[in-house]
Amino acid sequence: MIAMTKTNILNMSQLELERWMAEQGLEKYRAGQIFQWLYQRSVFDFEKMTDLPKDLRRVLKKDFYSSLPEIKEIIRSEDLATKFLFELEDGARIEAVLIPDENEKENTLCVSSQVGCRFGCGFCRTGSIKFKRNLKTGEILGQYLAVRARLKHGEEIQRLVFMGMGEPLDNFEEIKKAFAIFTSRSGLRLSPRRITISTAGVTPLIPEVWSLGVNVAVSLNSADPEKRAILMPITRKYPLPDLIQTLKQLDTSGRQKLTAEYVMLKGFNDSNEHAFRLVRLLSGLKIMINLIRFNSFPGCEFEPSEEKQVLEFQEKLKQSGFLVFIRKSKGADILAGCGQLAGRKQ
Repeated sequence: MIAMTKTNILNMSQLELERWMAEQGLEKYRAGQIFQWLYQRSVFDFEKMTDLPKDLRRVLKKDFYSSLPEIKEIIRSEDLATKFLFELEDGARIEAVLIPDENEKENTLCVSSQVGCRFGCGFCRTGSIKFKRNLKTGEILGQYLAVRARLKHGEEIQRLVFMGMGEPLDNFEEIKKAFAIFTSRSGLRLSPRRITISTAGVTPLIPEVWSLGVNVAVSLNSADPEKRAILMPITRKYPLPDLIQTLKQLDTSGRQKLTAEYVMLKGFNDSNEHAFRLVRLLSGLKIMINLIRFNSFPGCEFEPSEEKQVLEFQEKLKQSGFLVFIRKSKGADILAGCGQLAGRKQ
């Protein structure tokens, strides 16, 4: 049992650790050394950080500890996606999914940002469980670190997507701290262009997310404000026209990708008229569109669109000049696909 006076060092930014060093009368550059041990060498025992003075290791041990989320279950899908069920220090549970590409040369990790979700989107299983709390920085990073430790020799996690449990922009301060460590030279050294942050449409924060240099995926799902509000109650707080206007103000001239995610729901948002309305809504935007086959789950009233209708919907969008993909959602057979995560239904 960790004494409550100690701090999980994984919750600290490098700047925070440098400030702590200064308060202790220690050299600030030691913070970078500690980060390299933690994030690049996966060494979490202070005594094994051998280039640190013994006195510093003793002080670190007195004031800090390091704790990763505990893996309680690992389930592998027929399509090779792997779902990890984690238990946090307070007993709360979250899930993350490791997704290999088709030739298994690259891995994408989908991480959670909250325990539960307060937005209640109708197509999302996470929304069916009550919001419990935000994840701390170390719990976000810990998903990556714990999964990385399970990889075979030579395997790496090349891409990171914040598309797991919760709304990332509803926990943006912790996401920003984690992002800084994911991308820093003394941290995990991921390129921002290999990170995608998704949002249901927390409009005021989207420009700041974009300024990080990451890819941004906006869960759209309908061009009809009334239908979107039924499907995504967040629309009532952040109206669809305001969301689109904000997207149009982003500088999309660089290499960052702006994506509209569109879950195809039979008889709800998949008609030709819905396609035409989506074209009009996104007109003038440099945006890629991902059509996502709905992954059903117990208790949900929606059904996935027919394959023929998905293809026809895609063709209508492509004829208007949009880059449109039908996204293959891996792990659906183990409830690890898009919209299916629920921490084993807490």
